[in-house]
Amino acid sequence: MKMNNYKLNYKRQKTKGQKGFTLIEAMIAVVVFSFGLLGVAGVMLVAVKSNHNGYMRSQANFLAHSVIEMMRRNSWAVWTGVYDGTYSGYSSIDSVCTSNACGCTAVANRDTQQWSNMITNTLTNGSGEISCTEFGAYGGFACDEADQPYLGLCTVTVTWDESNEDGSDSEQSVTIVSGP
Repeated sequence: MKMNNYKLNYKRQKTKGQKGFTLIEAMIAVVVFSFGLLGVAGVMLVAVKSNHNGYMRSQANFLAHSVIEMMRRNSWAVWTGVYDGTYSGYSSIDSVCTSNACGCTAVANRDTQQWSNMITNTLTNGSGEISCTEFGAYGGFACDEADQPYLGLCTVTVTWDESNEDGSDSEQSVTIVSGP
């Protein structure tokens, strides 16, 4: 019997000496961990916003280059100033130049309407502007003489609204100067 009594006392003493986390310590650990997660969430928010702004800038760059490529295919319309102007908003292009027998002006109108639609669909409050300045004299060639390169430079500007850190929008722009 003495043996059993000794074993029971030994077990009680071991149980009394064990220490662990209390509920208050566990709650403090959860609070500290939560503040760490809030910091990570703030960094993630800034990263996502910056990533989106970079995406918008690359899309604006793509749109500016795409209209320059459209203009390269239709040098007569560039020479005669058909592409010059400001473009924004969406419009239907179903009725503009749907056949292969379109003239250079109709092709330019379709190109600019299509470009305006792409800007409107891609960028927030987006708009585009084309302004061409020629260095040589227009030779009076016809629309079907497409091998006459444009002797000058065209400035293509794409603008849009981009949200910044304080939640307000700021106007951004990409400008490309190129010879189509």
